[in-house]
Amino acid sequence: MDIRSITAQDARVVRWPVLRAGLPAESAILDHDDDTDTRHFGAFDGGRLVGVATFFPEPCPVKPGLRGWRLRGMATLPELQRRGAGRALVDAGVRVAEAAGAAVMWCQARTGARGFYESLGFVAVGEEFNLPVAGPHYLMIKDLEPRT
Repeated sequence: MDIRSITAQDARVVRWPVLRAGLPAESAILDHDDDTDTRHFGAFDGGRLVGVATFFPEPCPVKPGLRGWRLRGMATLPELQRRGAGRALVDAGVRVAEAAGAAVMWCQARTGARGFYESLGFVAVGEEFNLPVAGPHYLMIKDLEPRT
């Protein structure tokens, strides 16, 4: 897998069919997509964009005193899941967040992806909750080693 910086528009190409199937394309536009400090990464397999993830600074709801970065809009094309794209995307985001001085990364993970995030060192905090458009989720956090 080749991981590269991509644009928000590129990220939406994968986000929409994977995370927002059946909804309007605009539903794949996320808050902070166009902020100057937001980073979008794409996983490429043979030159084809197969996975995406977005990372940006945002305080963690359960660790508000620490500098937090949020992972959002993580998606891999179904036929290419379980091939390392997700792990490589999260690793890229962790490196950027740590370089920016983040002490914690967090996300709202779909319940079905909880095991994946736990395999990357994230821990579920609190009870399962429901997001209106996306269904059941867990708040998950990962402690980082800030480098600034």
